[in-house]
Amino acid sequence: MSSFLEHPGTVCRIRERVLEVHPDVAAATQTVWVAVYPAGDGEAAWEGLRARPSGEGRAVLAAVPVFAYDLALGDEVEVVATAEGPLVAVRRVHDTGRTTFRVWLPDWPDLERDDRVTELQRELARFGCWFDVWSPNLLAVSAEPDVAPAVADHLAEQERAGRFIFEPGRPSAP
Repeated sequence: MSSFLEHPGTVCRIRERVLEVHPDVAAATQTVWVAVYPAGDGEAAWEGLRARPSGEGRAVLAAVPVFAYDLALGDEVEVVATAEGPLVAVRRVHDTGRTTFRVWLPDWPDLERDDRVTELQRELARFGCWFDVWSPNLLAVSAEPDVAPAVADHLAEQERAGRFIFEPGRPSAP
């Protein structure tokens, strides 16, 4: 049986001490499904990404992928409707060049998890990063091409310090 993982949050960032929602979120009237990995029984697991329509058979992602590789916030994808109705991404047609990072915050009994997410958002505000919070422990970060190497360096430094574990969402990412 397939599993379906639909994004619970809204893409946002901290800018000048204010939480800013990504401009595409208001127009994100669709959910686009992306196969991400085989579930235990050979069926696919699917990540549901918010998207805004961008033309016939196309949509722009208004979510930062948490599980799907090789996609990023703002990428345009070709979509097809399944027999059941939901839209499925079949290929990327425009690459924004953004880099996606996944950050896993392990449970520590002496720390408030929500504070760690906010703290990371504040640290990365200088880079203009967007965030999609999946859970109190897992979030996805989107960085523009010009700052992605610096964001990767910061995340690597913090991982070495034991704060969290991270990975890039594209094999060729910094």
